[in-house]
Amino acid sequence: MDTDMPKTAIEYIHSLGRFSGKPGLHRIRALCAALGNPQDGLKFVHLAGTNGKGSTACMTAAVLQEAGYRVGLYTSPYLMQFHERIRVNGVLIPDGELTHLAERVAVACESLSLPEGESIGEFEFTTALAFLYFAAQECDIVVLETGLGGRCDATNVIARAEVCVLTPISRDHMAVLGNTVAEIAAEKAAIIKPGCAVVCADGQPEDAVRVIRRVCQAAGAVWYDGSRDRTLLRCDITGSAFVQEGQGYTVAMPGRHQLQNAGTALRTVAALRERGWKIPTEAAVRGLARARMPGRLERLRETPLVLLDGAHNAAGVQVLCSTIDEMLKMRRLHVVMGMVRDKEYEYCIYELAQRADVFYACAPAAEERALPAQTMAAVAERSCAEVYDCESAAQALAKALSAAAPRDCVLVCGSLYLIGEAEKILRTRQKPAE
Repeated sequence: MDTDMPKTAIEYIHSLGRFSGKPGLHRIRALCAALGNPQDGLKFVHLAGTNGKGSTACMTAAVLQEAGYRVGLYTSPYLMQFHERIRVNGVLIPDGELTHLAERVAVACESLSLPEGESIGEFEFTTALAFLYFAAQECDIVVLETGLGGRCDATNVIARAEVCVLTPISRDHMAVLGNTVAEIAAEKAAIIKPGCAVVCADGQPEDAVRVIRRVCQAAGAVWYDGSRDRTLLRCDITGSAFVQEGQGYTVAMPGRHQLQNAGTALRTVAALRERGWKIPTEAAVRGLARARMPGRLERLRETPLVLLDGAHNAAGVQVLCSTIDEMLKMRRLHVVMGMVRDKEYEYCIYELAQRADVFYACAPAAEERALPAQTMAAVAERSCAEVYDCESAAQALAKALSAAAPRDCVLVCGSLYLIGEAEKILRTRQKPAE
């Protein structure tokens, strides 16, 4: 593989494809073994769930960093650049390291004897590369987010975890994970390791809780409840403030769902304390206050208000709509939306179009699963009187920004591919919100 330039390494990784054989951990196990099993020398907080994984992981990592630990953070997907997926103490993996480690992993891939017709896929390759980087950086702990599901997710190659976290589970990726919440929960709960602490997010469906508890008991893991005594002081588009066990906290990311994610992060931190990790309360306060996750009701402009949100499944859209109803009802709303075909797109489009004063349909660029803008527009017209079928995200954004008055809100939502594309376009036009 020619990896003289970082772009070449990234293009090579993308060329490996999303799915590369039968579901299972046999490929990632073989690859990690060929690399000396770098994951075995690391400690982990492992997260799975349908929604809230990224924000909860970001908050947990920020708290641990404030406590003085060297913290690896592995998330997916990325918005603007591939490097976002692999961070140490908030710093993206450098180009040189990415290129060098991609070469190492590619060489290891060539040495493997895999079943006929199977190969290492993009996520497996990236996960192994991340383990190498975190080990080389001598991370004290890694906050590790699953990519898809749990049981057969490449991150589940780890043998141990300090804490396993299950964020809210709902119906998504049904073709791979199952048709019911219970079936999906069983796949995601398979990250639970013997002896680890298990933190289950509030708001979890009862069917999911029953499955998670059963898996926890079977694995000999420790269910950790922790405090839920929380008093809300403020919740608006700039973030939230609350008191828990007599201590005040602020969260920069807006929405009541981020309060839920903050509560999950705090219980994860408490479970780590029980296992001997020294995490002062002041570190938790500072960490939650500074935690940011791109594309989660991210404010890029104030006049008009421009928000980016990657809600791309039914549960995520329900949460986004609740936030719109609570925090944006006094603003005229321009919705720029793009989706992919393998989601419950009719529900998602209908609900957001119902709240929009103007709806701009567009297709995420460079994504083979993109839902045509014409299809989106046809669905949106059922619940919104003013709908535009746009040729591109750039055209949709230009029309929305041109039409929006200073007190209006332009909400860009749907596929994370669209969010990343919109962020690149908007960041070239103005400075981010202070």
